Amino acid sequence: MRILWGCLAVAVIAPLVGLFLLIMKPVWRDDARLDDFHERVLAIPLPPETRSNGDTEAEFGKNSGGSGDYCHYEIRLPLSTGLSAGEIGAYYRKAAIAGVENEANVRLTWGEDTGDGRAVVVEFSDISSSDWDHRCT
Repeated sequence: MRILWGCLAVAVIAPLVGLFLLIMKPVWRDDARLDDFHERVLAIPLPPETRSNGDTEAEFGKNSGGSGDYCHYEIRLPLSTGLSAGEIGAYYRKAAIAGVENEANVRLTWGEDTGDGRAVVVEFSDISSSDWDHRCT
């Protein structure tokens, strides 16, 4: 009787484990892609006259524009800088950071002037096809 219960348990549990792995493998892969992208952004030294202005944010989700199933990866780097918009933009574009599948897009969002510089958030982003990641469909 024990053997019967053991075989029955394996027959029920094995497909569930297989389904879990099938669903989670793309999730783990895309989480690793986001982590690698985040590390590449943090590896770039800060420009002159610039300091960190808080923690970086890494975000992953469905691409809100375009057609098809695409995953969107974004890293936000809050800074305080004495550089102009052109100088800081040129610095990060020149760095040519590898995104997930292509070179990362760089966008600047400017904030208020502070006593020691002007607040800016440098946003690095890229997209990739969803490849079965349920968070992107």
